[in-house]
Amino acid sequence: MSAKPREREHAALDERLARIGGRMTTQRKTIVAEFERLRRYVTPQELHRRLAASRPRIALATVYRTLEMLESIGAASRAPRAHGEAAYLFCAPTHHHHAVCTQCGKVDDVPCGSVERFARTLAKGLRFQLRQHSLEFYGVCARCSGA
Repeated sequence: MSAKPREREHAALDERLARIGGRMTTQRKTIVAEFERLRRYVTPQELHRRLAASRPRIALATVYRTLEMLESIGAASRAPRAHGEAAYLFCAPTHHHHAVCTQCGKVDDVPCGSVERFARTLAKGLRFQLRQHSLEFYGVCARCSGA
């Protein structure tokens, strides 16, 4: 992503945070930068371990609160893990789905242009009014498949 769209995305993130009474502190900026860079689901503990080498003063509780805050403003997606712990993924502000590599964990955004057509089919055929949806695709990325 070029600098201009990224700057606009970060400004939008700051604006959404301000609407809920929060602010982007230096520690939160560091957490968000690493979180965004990972491009895969990560638990708060995993993210904290990654940050600890270069930023030992960032507390695990700060990482938890930041991820929960990002989820509350729509900038992170949460998924349960096997032992009940949640994992989080940094998300773009536009609605999209995810393609998750089952080998390395990399996640790519997938636009959802056909959902409107699907919602019309549900409404017409089943008289079902779609309010929200969630969709993830699981497979192997190009790097892992050798393509």
